[in-house]
Amino acid sequence: MDTSQSIIIGDESALFLHLHTDGLKRIGASITWDNPLIESASSSPSASSFNTNHPLFGGEPITLLVGGANARRRSRHVTCRTCPIDLPQGSFIKLRDNLFVASPELTFARMGNRMTEFQLAEAGMNLCARYYSNIGTDKPADRSTFLTTPEKLGLYLDQIPSMRGAKRAQSALRWVISNSASNAETKMKLQYCTPLWAGGMGMPFTHMNYDVKAGKLSDLMSQNKYCIDLVNPVLKKGMEYDGEDSHQNPSKDKRRLNELRTLGWDLFPIDKAILYNPDATYKSGFQIRQYLGIRGRLPKNWEERFIMLRNDLGLPI
Repeated sequence: MDTSQSIIIGDESALFLHLHTDGLKRIGASITWDNPLIESASSSPSASSFNTNHPLFGGEPITLLVGGANARRRSRHVTCRTCPIDLPQGSFIKLRDNLFVASPELTFARMGNRMTEFQLAEAGMNLCARYYSNIGTDKPADRSTFLTTPEKLGLYLDQIPSMRGAKRAQSALRWVISNSASNAETKMKLQYCTPLWAGGMGMPFTHMNYDVKAGKLSDLMSQNKYCIDLVNPVLKKGMEYDGEDSHQNPSKDKRRLNELRTLGWDLFPIDKAILYNPDATYKSGFQIRQYLGIRGRLPKNWEERFIMLRNDLGLPI
């Protein structure tokens, strides 16, 4: 293989690709122990061998990684950025001969130099999610396998402590949990569960898409288990994001809610009209805090941080 002409997709383009595909194994891709950056340290990649305008790359210019500053170049079609050659094994996924993409773990670390902490936390949660976004519609679809986990992200970051962006990625990782089923659920978790000092609501919900089993009461119920978007299993409280394409059977929804109450669970519904309205978000958050008996004064700079957090999450302010 002529590795001097290897093309390595990275950064924003790699993130877009990972978040919009079910999994690269379906096209024969696999983690490689090779390091294609070594051969790209002295020569620029040739982008003429593949379609830089492919929708999976998120639009031109796509971002490519190279091993040395003298191999960087910029055009209408590509932007080359340098990346350290000395990386842990398994940092790249081979798509086909001469074409690689940064692994989810390397992508997360690299984006630490290009995103704020909570933008990065959102990206990390979506890399660890159970869904991917369909190109064009952005509607979520279930993954057949997870891309990565918070634990794998942490283990990778431990191996590259001096890389630019790794420190911010480590900080963002504390907010990342797995198993989100949509980007709206990710935003809901970060908005409502981030501590007050960081502009959030300080909610004690710890698990996403948690299965509640009917158990001994299964004979009374319409199903054996119920999946709840965001929960605290100890408190038996949860939050649900009511999306525009879900919950279209009001009778079934009411029956489900009643059955969960029978099992001892309380649910707080959140929809787009609440999440995307800062005043409604504020009121709903503190209504839930009041119900849960959560005490604590708002920090003096809470409103400023609340706005900053929403801005980082792409929510209206």
